[in-house]
Amino acid sequence: MPTTDPSISNFRFFLGYAARHRWVYATGVCLLFVTNFLAVSIPQYIGEAIDLLRDSVASHTGDLQDKIALIAVFAVVMIVTRTTSRMMFFNPGRAVERDFKNDAFQKLTVLQRDFYNDFSNGKLISMVNNDVNGIRALAGVVMLQTFNIFFALSLTPYKMWQLSPSLMLYCVVPVLTTFMVSRKAVSDLRRMMKLRMQELQELSSQSVELLSGIDVIRHNHIRDWAQQRFDQENETLLNRTLQLTKIRTIYMPLLTYTDRLIKVVVLLFGGYQVIQANLSLGDLVAFLAYATLLASPFFSIAMIWSAYHNGMVSIASLRNILDRETSDIDEQRMPDAERNALFNQHVEVRHLTYRYPGQTKAALEDVSFTIVPGQTIGILGQVGSGKSTLVNCLNHYLDVPTGSVFLDGRDITTLSRSDLRSAVRTVTQDPFLFSDSVDNNVTFGSKHPQDIDRALAAAAMKKEVAKFPQQRDTIVGEKGILLSGGQKQRLSLARALYSPAKLLVLDNVLSAVDNDTERFLLRELFKREHHQAAIIVSHRASVLERVDHILVLEEGKIVASGTHAELLETSPIYAEIWRLQQDEANAVDVNEEAAS
Repeated sequence: MPTTDPSISNFRFFLGYAARHRWVYATGVCLLFVTNFLAVSIPQYIGEAIDLLRDSVASHTGDLQDKIALIAVFAVVMIVTRTTSRMMFFNPGRAVERDFKNDAFQKLTVLQRDFYNDFSNGKLISMVNNDVNGIRALAGVVMLQTFNIFFALSLTPYKMWQLSPSLMLYCVVPVLTTFMVSRKAVSDLRRMMKLRMQELQELSSQSVELLSGIDVIRHNHIRDWAQQRFDQENETLLNRTLQLTKIRTIYMPLLTYTDRLIKVVVLLFGGYQVIQANLSLGDLVAFLAYATLLASPFFSIAMIWSAYHNGMVSIASLRNILDRETSDIDEQRMPDAERNALFNQHVEVRHLTYRYPGQTKAALEDVSFTIVPGQTIGILGQVGSGKSTLVNCLNHYLDVPTGSVFLDGRDITTLSRSDLRSAVRTVTQDPFLFSDSVDNNVTFGSKHPQDIDRALAAAAMKKEVAKFPQQRDTIVGEKGILLSGGQKQRLSLARALYSPAKLLVLDNVLSAVDNDTERFLLRELFKREHHQAAIIVSHRASVLERVDHILVLEEGKIVASGTHAELLETSPIYAEIWRLQQDEANAVDVNEEAAS
């Protein structure tokens, strides 16, 4: 992925991609020149053949046959060069489109939270899939027609000037007139295309949002509201498209009449010159052919100018992704030996204070603790106490202040996120599963094959997977939609346990499982067969009863710490949470016994 400079113009930015295929383009340019040279040569020989017909055919049979043969050869060669030249432009156009898509997606994989706060998934999908179409046209048809028009407007006027300078000047008048008329249309087209692209992004964003919440929409009986929101955006896009169509329908046909106007001029003034014997009949026929060749580029200019600006708008849109700054540190990689040695000592949090952008109140304030290999730490807190924020600081998902979190004495802000996360593996409370098989979801991201059944068994999923229709080959659906909440959490946990980890961070991943499964998973985790150390985050004290050390968070601060037994004695907050949750558990057990 190339390093980008936001100060570079969109055109120069595009040329950087096109230059990768410069030799293919160069071949196409040469073939275009040959095509246009042959195109302007054929009318000349047609005119000369017609002039031969005016004289004695018998005395010029050889010359006439030569010219006909030459015209035929030129026509065949022109077919070959024209077809090949298009391949030399359209193929690189597709390749440039591929390069833009690849670079944009690669950049999206390294951009951090602040970027995704600015751009919704729907907008990003529209950028990568829709906006890039304008770039493909720019790299293909626009590049092709630019050189084609240049050669046509260079060679054709030259040939016309050779035949009759005055008649050529007459032909320029209708061309310039229609071209000036089309300028306003092109300007309006450019503005409308930019607005349509933005509206298409909004529609895509809303579509993704509504489809993601389709279950909520159904359960709350708000389909009419959702349909109305979608219809409004769709109607806006339709009206913009109709405005574009109206411009093309009203203004663009004017350009098609240029050819006819030039022919009228040629017949009027050229016919008079033939009568005056200043121009031969063959020259007049050739001039009519040149008139068509001269008008065609001007018609293409308007369309290409519109496509060019559409391509520039597309590039400007994609540069929102490609120009986004990333940390140079994230591009660095440790040597394998050094990377494998991470977390041999400890992870230390020193007086960590974190505020979300735009917030005055700290989400975490003066948090300090240490975890060493072989240790399991629990973090307890109610909703909003800062537990997930702390997890996201430990794995550097959030931009933590320097001098706050250290891995083996090294500030994590000096490590690439890839190196850090090779040692610190996180399982979030909102697991993400791909619409793929159980096997592929478990092994995703692992470079070293392990025993999948072992990981599934440790996550209490082996027996359930065995009951699936295709067992481990069963497709779990988009975001694991075909699984229950507990199954999704356990399958995500199996992914984390599939390959050994240094420090395993579990962010409330047992919230959707029953008590028996919870106890089984805790027993597996405390065996430490899949990790050297663990941080278990929960809002339930029962989950943390057996950990080595517990931190109690409240409003972003550590208000108590110690073992379970110590906290029951020294922390009123912990003791109250424990008592309330035990009462709730006992009540559930009583209800279950009564129901049975």
